[in-house]
Amino acid sequence: MSRAGPLSGGGAGRSHPIVVALVFAEIISSFEVSMIYAALPTLMRDFGDPAGVGWLITAYLLVGSVSAGLSSRLGDLFGRKRLVLAMLACSATGSLISALSSELPGLICGRALQGMSAALLPLAIGIVRERLRAERVPVAVGWLTAMATFSAGAGLLLGGLLVDHAGWRTMFWFGTVHGVVAMVLVARWVPASAATATGARVDWVGGMLYAPAVAALLWAVSRLKAHGLGDAATLAALAGGVLLLAVWWRHEWRHAQPMIDVRRIATRKVGLPIGLMFLFGLGTSQTMLVLMALAQQPSWTGIGLGLSATMAGLLKLPSNFMGLFGAPWGGHLAARHGARSAARLATLMILAGWICLTALHSSAWMLAGWVMLASLGGAMLMSAVPNLLVEVVPVERTSEFVGLAQVVRTLGTAIGTQAASVLLALAVVRSGTQGQAAYPSADAYLWTMATITGVCVLCGLVAWMLPRRPARSVDADGQALMA
Repeated sequence: MSRAGPLSGGGAGRSHPIVVALVFAEIISSFEVSMIYAALPTLMRDFGDPAGVGWLITAYLLVGSVSAGLSSRLGDLFGRKRLVLAMLACSATGSLISALSSELPGLICGRALQGMSAALLPLAIGIVRERLRAERVPVAVGWLTAMATFSAGAGLLLGGLLVDHAGWRTMFWFGTVHGVVAMVLVARWVPASAATATGARVDWVGGMLYAPAVAALLWAVSRLKAHGLGDAATLAALAGGVLLLAVWWRHEWRHAQPMIDVRRIATRKVGLPIGLMFLFGLGTSQTMLVLMALAQQPSWTGIGLGLSATMAGLLKLPSNFMGLFGAPWGGHLAARHGARSAARLATLMILAGWICLTALHSSAWMLAGWVMLASLGGAMLMSAVPNLLVEVVPVERTSEFVGLAQVVRTLGTAIGTQAASVLLALAVVRSGTQGQAAYPSADAYLWTMATITGVCVLCGLVAWMLPRRPARSVDADGQALMA
């Protein structure tokens, strides 16, 4: 028989409000990630502290990376709806603190609280699997990831409009209201989730080791570009994070009921999808960095298009809409043919986009077209990986593994950003009439693009190694049921 959630007989009419409420709640985290970038120049001018303002992003990233893994697992244990409401309350409170703060430390504290919302997508996917019929889950996952992708681009535009016409505080007021409305919708339309934890089963030590290990690693990686490997604080954070991660892994491997089931990560059916997300972050997630730099670089350098920031943003805009098509399409493919088929097609499209981008990038239409192709594949992969995990992990650990994949992608993105920045700086061109201005040379762009394309090749190889969809699905106790 098929494994379905408690509302398996509820029909489409009952599932639509659930998905709508979860989408409205989940896009908060995408808005919070992107809107702040529109306000950075204004905040730097108002506070006169560029390094301090940078912590508005760093604080969110560090808390979000921990929350995506740990809060997702807590939702599996104590009820996902309960954790969604808690994350929304943290987000709304953080927005309110930032809106009312007149000093930079207050804004940073508010942004750190907002970072808790990074767990919303894994929790939402867990609720979808728990409450919808099995055949509807892949498509619903596709729409959740589609709206996450699209709202990231929309948030940048919305943030710019709010900052330009009403001031940066209105951006945080918007987040406060959004969070409160989302709480009302979730409370009203999303049924309660089952709690599986008992006091004796909760591995609190594993949770306490996981959080500082992940945070230390990401903080160290984020410092590499500015400080390099020779910086004592960076080295200490990197070594401490690796050591703590090793201790955490050993603890979880030996624990009978681990907070994060690392033994399952070591299996092919779970480890390969998570590896896909790391490679996606390492390579394809650098599209924005390369595109915006290349589009705005002066044409006298021999490779840049010399576009304004506005025109460069418009060049990227069509690819933002690819998420609205790619992620649901990936969900439909996963429902009909299995998530492995969707992942394979997605990686082929990503690879084709980057091969063409590496070879042909001399005009705006070429850049826009190849980035659209790669972005379409990326959106498909973003919905395929959660569906790959949904197909093989127990129901009560769904949010845990989807959240862990999100953490791994964040780490890959952070490392990829540092690597791409180093590659772009390997060879530069200067103009004698523009002072010390230096830009990446054509060779630097070629090395960077070729490296990213190589990572995309690895991504495709991993997708081809994915096992077939299991003929049996897994119930809450890990026992196999006939599909």
